[in-house]
Amino acid sequence: MTSNIVESVNAVTKAAKNYPIVFLLESLRQTVSPSNQTVFSVSDERSTFVVDIEQRTCTCRMLQVNLMPCLHALAVIAHTKRDTYSYCSYYYTKEAYVNAYESSVYPVGNPDEWRVLDEVEFQIILAPN
Repeated sequence: MTSNIVESVNAVTKAAKNYPIVFLLESLRQTVSPSNQTVFSVSDERSTFVVDIEQRTCTCRMLQVNLMPCLHALAVIAHTKRDTYSYCSYYYTKEAYVNAYESSVYPVGNPDEWRVLDEVEFQIILAPN
């Protein structure tokens, strides 16, 4: 009887074992129910969210705002055994980070040594409303 319970828990958590412990615990608390092959309902004890994994949308809106999977999308990704990183924006990748800083970045030097023209130094610029 004990081995059946352990096997059941292992089957449920198998897809999430490679993720951090927080996500593993969240995946245990959330229930994923497919509506069709791309739309899923993700429920926890308080609420239900609808995730369209192909359109990359979730009713919590965090997937669209952050361009990174929210907990609900992560539950669907784990449930369907997909690659989590393919659902992150390009801007979160190592390649994007390296490309952003591939050009030389020149130091600005000590501000006390800057030569600033008088007409620029004393110009007042107000913040926008």
